[in-house]
Amino acid sequence: MTSLGRVISVRGSFARVGMLAASELPLSEMRATVGRFVSIRCGASTVVAMITDVSCEDLPVSDTYVATAGVDLLGEILSGDRPKFQRGVTNYPTIGDGVDLVNAQELRTIYAPTGADQINVGTLQQDRSVIAYVDVEEMLSTNMAAASAAARWCSIRAT
Repeated sequence: MTSLGRVISVRGSFARVGMLAASELPLSEMRATVGRFVSIRCGASTVVAMITDVSCEDLPVSDTYVATAGVDLLGEILSGDRPKFQRGVTNYPTIGDGVDLVNAQELRTIYAPTGADQINVGTLQQDRSVIAYVDVEEMLSTNMAAASAAARWCSIRAT
């Protein structure tokens, strides 16, 4: 199968992807638009990224790419007996790495429950067969930290 695209630049947690003109994906599958997840094969892991922009402006004259897409690198799926998703990236993609739309199995790995504090919040928009879970403790601690920071900002701002 031909990849959806190839990595053409990497900068921190952001990468640019050239969308291949010769992709053999059906047009309905190739809808690489903002909000879609993509996977980038990087050695022993698969980097998971989300498309943040798509453009054909300033595209070099070539038959290779039909568009470019900016992607935020969210985390990676580590290979092993039981694949596991972790936030953050340790193995960054390199120029030329293949990019594909995330498949159903990868989505299940990303959204799999990992502890007792997980609650089912429904199914994913990208694949209705994948159940989405939220880690209650992580959600509460993140919201508490944001509320605490906001309170500190308000008290500093008021003085």
